[in-house]
Amino acid sequence: MESRNSHPYYMYEEIMLQPEYLKKLFLSLKFQNHGSLLDTLKKSKRIFLIGCGTSYHVALSSFSISQIMFKEKNKFRSVPAFELMSPNYSLNEEDVVIAFSHSGDTKATFDCIFLANKNNCKTVVVTGDTASRCADISDFVLTYGYKDDKSLAHTITYTLSTFLMLILMGKLAREMGDLAINDIVNSVAIQLPSLFTNVLNRKNEMKELADDLKSDFFVVCGNENTIGVAHETTLKFGEVHYTPTTSMDVEQLFHGPLVMCNKDTAIIVTASNPNMKERVSDLFKASKLIGSTSLLFTSEKNDITNADYVFNLPSCHELLVPLLYVLPMQLLSYYLAVGKKLNPDHIRRDQLAYKKAREAYE
Repeated sequence: MESRNSHPYYMYEEIMLQPEYLKKLFLSLKFQNHGSLLDTLKKSKRIFLIGCGTSYHVALSSFSISQIMFKEKNKFRSVPAFELMSPNYSLNEEDVVIAFSHSGDTKATFDCIFLANKNNCKTVVVTGDTASRCADISDFVLTYGYKDDKSLAHTITYTLSTFLMLILMGKLAREMGDLAINDIVNSVAIQLPSLFTNVLNRKNEMKELADDLKSDFFVVCGNENTIGVAHETTLKFGEVHYTPTTSMDVEQLFHGPLVMCNKDTAIIVTASNPNMKERVSDLFKASKLIGSTSLLFTSEKNDITNADYVFNLPSCHELLVPLLYVLPMQLLSYYLAVGKKLNPDHIRRDQLAYKKAREAYE
């Protein structure tokens, strides 16, 4: 595939394609019953969501969605693929492992599926490529309909993988007797493409923000159903414009990490929960006293006003937050890379030293 040398890079193209592919995926999943898979999930005792990198953040965001749906009955857990191979988890025939892998060829993910099979777990892979190593050894293969990422930033595949899990969990809730949850999922899921379009129509705001930001260190904070978004943002910032970035729960920043922030730091908060209003306001008060730039991405219903920059997202059901709130972060990542005259598609795999480094651990 020919490399692009200027805007629009493939990362931008794939960000912009998301509403279209969300519509396609919703319609395709609507008419699939997944009977055998749903029966397997219903009978299981534990369901592990695993992945590496962006795929693990899909697992985190999917877990957030499952917690909203199933609450105290939730049997989903999110675990990094390598960690699940620890004997402490004692995988057995009552468990299901759902693995996320864009390529279907990630080493740790493949090894984890292989181990799960040896322990008589049922295995599921969610992937873009149904002809892959992970697909070959999994009991169930789910595809989100976008096979070849042109950009290694994996924006569209984060979104589609998480959206697929939202729909699948809604169907599982129905199988478990909660028809109301499935109805809610269907009614809110159909809204997501237009919500994405709403935010994409404001992409110039993200470009202007990126042009204004002069920070050389970022802290990205989330809470509850945005913690996966915070971690994914950190990964994107590191991959596409190489700026040191860390992520954590909002409250954790008060308990030590704030002392590493200064006038060259930008503190980004993605928060949809109105119960966090007081604590987020406290954080922005503190950030002003040490000279850090503060940015808030929140619902249009939230009235926090003491951040240096506020981006109000359209109001949405809490089930959609892990999906919608990642979108402005993708755009901001992209425009920061472009502003630094970096190609966000390669994540340095076009550079010999980093290519050799990758070969050393794969």
